Amino acid sequence: MRRAAIRVLAGAFLLGVATMAQAQSRGTLSPADYTEIQMLYAKYNYAYDSSNPEMYASVFVPDGTFKIGADRTLKGRAEIGALAKGSGAQKVRPKIFHISTNVLIEPSPDGAKGSSYVTLLDLQKNPAVTGGGTYEDIIVKTKDGWRFKERAYYAEAIPAAAPAAAQKK
Repeated sequence: MRRAAIRVLAGAFLLGVATMAQAQSRGTLSPADYTEIQMLYAKYNYAYDSSNPEMYASVFVPDGTFKIGADRTLKGRAEIGALAKGSGAQKVRPKIFHISTNVLIEPSPDGAKGSSYVTLLDLQKNPAVTGGGTYEDIIVKTKDGWRFKERAYYAEAIPAAAPAAAQKK
């Protein structure tokens, strides 16, 4: 009887180990991981909109890549951070906003895969919506928290505004 109980316990233990190994190979995320990744998306947008190259670069791993469309790939924090300098001096209260919505985060063996929509608003223009598109991301957990390993941005064309005369008809 005792041997049977030991076999059952050993079998249950092995099944538990196998289940945990399978879950780890698929990747799992805790509620805290989801929250931290959401904050990563927010920090990315805020850093770019405020022209803060150090903060912007810090959301990527040191050897991260950022692909912009089919023709441009930035590699490493120096190149990626320089992109945030392109919009001028650092801003305390930006007037142009990247607004990420429909952020989808999924566990992956390497950490997480993410995607989101982005709408670009320029409060100094009318109409204020000046662009948008989608991001596709590979996100990894580092000793400093979650970071983008690979990020790709795919812009969507904004239709031209109709001439004023055509709008009156």
